[in-house]
Amino acid sequence: MAALAVAVLLGLAFVGLELRLEFDRARALRAEVERSHVARAQLLQIFSSMQDAETGQRGYVITGQASYLEPYNSAARALGAELPRLKALYRDNPEQAANLAWLETLIARKQATMRAGISAHDTQGREAGLDAVSNGVGKAAMDDIRVAVDRMVAVDAQALADVTRRADARSRMTERLVAGVFLLLIAVVASSGFLVWRYVRTRRVLLDAVQATAARQTAIFDSAIDAILTLNPSGSVETLNTAATRMFGWTAPELGRRDVSVLMDLGGDGETAFLTRIGANREDFEQGVVRELTARRRDGTTFPVDVALSPMTLPTGVHLVAVIRDISERRRVEEMKQQFVSTVSHELRTPLTSIAGSLGLLVGGAGGVLPEKAGRLIGIAHSNSQRLVRLINDILDVEKIESGQMTLDLASLDLRDIALRSLDSVRGFADGLGVSLALSEGAEAPVSGDADRLVQVVVNLLSNAAKFSPSGGVVEVSVVPEARIARLSVRDHGPGIPDAFRARIFTKFAQADGSDTRQRGGTGLGLAIAREIAERHGGRLWFESTPGEGATFHLDLPLAIRVSDTVPGTGPRLLIVEDDPDAAEVLRVMLEQDGFEAHVVATARGALDVVRQERYAAVLVDLQLPDADGIGLIRALRGHAATRDLPVVVVSADVARGKARGRSLEVLDWLEKPFDQSRLRSAVASILDRLETRRPSILHVDDDPDILQVTASTLAGVAEMLGAGSLADARRALAVARPDLVILDLGLPDGSGLELLKELGDDAGGSIPVVVYSAQEMDAALGERVEAVLVKSRTSLAHLARTVRRLTHKDVRN
Repeated sequence: MAALAVAVLLGLAFVGLELRLEFDRARALRAEVERSHVARAQLLQIFSSMQDAETGQRGYVITGQASYLEPYNSAARALGAELPRLKALYRDNPEQAANLAWLETLIARKQATMRAGISAHDTQGREAGLDAVSNGVGKAAMDDIRVAVDRMVAVDAQALADVTRRADARSRMTERLVAGVFLLLIAVVASSGFLVWRYVRTRRVLLDAVQATAARQTAIFDSAIDAILTLNPSGSVETLNTAATRMFGWTAPELGRRDVSVLMDLGGDGETAFLTRIGANREDFEQGVVRELTARRRDGTTFPVDVALSPMTLPTGVHLVAVIRDISERRRVEEMKQQFVSTVSHELRTPLTSIAGSLGLLVGGAGGVLPEKAGRLIGIAHSNSQRLVRLINDILDVEKIESGQMTLDLASLDLRDIALRSLDSVRGFADGLGVSLALSEGAEAPVSGDADRLVQVVVNLLSNAAKFSPSGGVVEVSVVPEARIARLSVRDHGPGIPDAFRARIFTKFAQADGSDTRQRGGTGLGLAIAREIAERHGGRLWFESTPGEGATFHLDLPLAIRVSDTVPGTGPRLLIVEDDPDAAEVLRVMLEQDGFEAHVVATARGALDVVRQERYAAVLVDLQLPDADGIGLIRALRGHAATRDLPVVVVSADVARGKARGRSLEVLDWLEKPFDQSRLRSAVASILDRLETRRPSILHVDDDPDILQVTASTLAGVAEMLGAGSLADARRALAVARPDLVILDLGLPDGSGLELLKELGDDAGGSIPVVVYSAQEMDAALGERVEAVLVKSRTSLAHLARTVRRLTHKDVRN
């Protein structure tokens, strides 16, 4: 449309210009016609004046009357005025100027002839005058003047004809051009009309599509089960769907532009920024924020809700979409589940125990000798009652694990004793399958754990191994204490674990061969329970297997530290806030193994009391405490000047929800129960990093300024960085101060970086650790002189940072 508009304007401008030029040419033609007429009139007037002069001269000569001289004299005077005007008209016409000069000569000759006749009449008499007039000279002169005038008139007429012809041709061309331009403009206007029609039609189609989409979205919005609100950046309600009206009892007009705190308890006041009130920051909000809050109906009743917030970009800025779900039913179901577990534990196990025990007594002969048929039936009933007891126990254990009700009675024990107790429990079952059990010789393996639960794990491993071993096979058991763990291994020589089953072997109800497993009495819950118990002890349950060659399951537990091996108070002091005494004991033991002194409190109030009285290096917090929410405890710690920077590690069974509510609280790590001990050690390492009083200094030698800058940015929070672009710069830096670590490029502008190695020692025989970070491969023979060799483009900056952290941490602590 813009191009067409420009084309129309250009066409109109061209037509206007051409018409103006045509008008100019018409005016010029009119001027030329007028000049031509004036010139020819002047020529005819001159000729007429010459005729008048000749007539007067002839009349005077013939009659002698002086009155005939009046026309002669008038013609002479007229010629004196007319010839200059004619010269002015022919000033720019060389041809006519020459003709005019010739005409003037002829006129002068004629005038001389006429004066001679008059003079002859006056001096010699009438006869002499008549002779002068009749000698033919005057007639010849007059004929020449006539020829000259006719020629000049013809030239003027021809010139005018030429100008008129050219003007006519140009006018016809202008007509064609103007007609063409107008045709083009008509085409442009028609095209514009078509485009406008097409635009309007397309816009109508798009508008219909937008309206249809809006109608569908409105229908979805209003038919959603969850309440959906749109909020402006300050937290004021803009729109809400039908579900929100049902949930809260407010209509859209009643809530319009009111703060969302009318519906939910956010904390703070309406003047505080919305994201601050929900404990989120801009980065969290971009990824979506989930919070568990307390909502309020119009009648004042409250109920728990999950709120999911996400950004909505509009032309007026970034607004918010809040999806709110009433979780009252979920809470009720969770409470029912807890009540179910508690009820079944007491009310179902007791009669099952009585039934299985009574049947066992009958099978054992306590009721006397039974008939063969009755004995066989009672044996079947006893076997299946035992199977039912195992199934109920497994289901209850799973429910306890998922609801967090499983407790551990921790005590010091020997893992070999656990193995022996388990072998005794399974030996009868294995003998019935024709499988032998063998425990290898080994040293004592002290651990801290719940003996009954650990026996449950090992019995499950032994029974599985016996079930899948061939008749006459042997299940081998070994207990080996290692550097930091005690490992119990159970090996069978059965078919092994299929590759397709490995990824889900520890999931609930997982069975490699369902029918065969059930025939062997399996429930598919044992390994899932065993893994949970192992992890709650801070250990790990894993396996190795080759199809067709059997399987080996390993139970790894933290090796207990004897009292004589610990020096209380030698390491940093940590505070464990955990109301479960078993979980707290496991954490305490693990931390003491890593050289910490750990204190335990069971409540948030107790934690706040002790941190005001004692100094701690860090706090490990459970989110579910009997007197407060763990997130609230962390906020309280952050709100007190003395504990504002205290490192916090969350250890909880509900980490996901805690993260959603406490992202802005600067938590060092989030460990989910049951946690891997390696994760705890990683968090401990982070605590140790926080305790360092001095950041190490690093000299980075590289001739690429971009590498120096990027590396300095990557390690900004790890060390004080000093860059050197050459060997000379590095030597000057070394002369000023000794760094804790050198990152060295081999290819430098003034030599090889290896030349610097011999200069990195000190008088005491020590040397500065060196990390070679270069695009060049390093000679293997020189590898002993450096701590690490990292090749650019093969090694990420994250890898370099990890290497630097490891080396500088070791160097500074030493």
